[in-house]
Amino acid sequence: MSSENEEQVRERAVEEVSEERSVSLERRESPTRPLEGHGWSEELPTGIPPQGTVVITITRQLGSGGSEVGRLVARRTGLRYLDRQIITEVARRLGVDVREARRLDEYTAGVAAQILEAVRASQPFTLNYAGLLGQASRPLQQYDEVAYLHLTQKVILEMAAQGNVVIVGRGSQFLLQDTPRTLHVAVFAPLTQRIARVMSTLHIDQRRARELIEQRDYEYAAYLRRYYGSDGQQPGLYHLLINTGLFSFEQAADLICQALSAVSRGPEADLSSPQQ
Repeated sequence: MSSENEEQVRERAVEEVSEERSVSLERRESPTRPLEGHGWSEELPTGIPPQGTVVITITRQLGSGGSEVGRLVARRTGLRYLDRQIITEVARRLGVDVREARRLDEYTAGVAAQILEAVRASQPFTLNYAGLLGQASRPLQQYDEVAYLHLTQKVILEMAAQGNVVIVGRGSQFLLQDTPRTLHVAVFAPLTQRIARVMSTLHIDQRRARELIEQRDYEYAAYLRRYYGSDGQQPGLYHLLINTGLFSFEQAADLICQALSAVSRGPEADLSSPQQ
């Protein structure tokens, strides 16, 4: 594949890949529960949206169209769509160029091809960022992955606490589990349709599309298992599981908007606790 196509793969995949970030499969007892096993105890926001507002989290597979569905929902409801904006805010707080933070985000999601190769040859998630990201990324040396993860979680919870947002990926379904006025959605699709969509979107062949999807699925699950003891596949984490192999993106958005009305009605119809 040409270098131009490789860059396109990295840019487009970031929009779709599940860069899951969570504190634990089990819900935190309080907003001060540390990241288990990593010695982190700084207080985190509750992420509870104000009365009269709502939050939607969308988890999606690469090639499922979950990002597009999220944008449709945001346009129809007037909610703020949050994906890359999360990384922009993390970069601002770290005091680094947003492109550097996105590279680190790509690393933790296993997107960048050169980092994938490094992970295969080394211990996952224990690599030296500066060495992988190049001299331009040297300011990120001081931030290990756990620190970056924690700050990302904090930004997500703060944005959720403002209300009326659609948050895509990055473990938001874990971070906001059991949170009032919050709807959790998982968007998925059959492998054959995911491959076809990735081929069409990224203009790559079937073999490369399958490899890309398999990489994302493996790294997504491995990342969650390593840090949180779960691969995030439990249906009970979500209020809605939508198969875009069956439903169009517009129909998927319709389903989410219909479910959102239940969340909006208040505590008597609260969907904050999916059945585990």
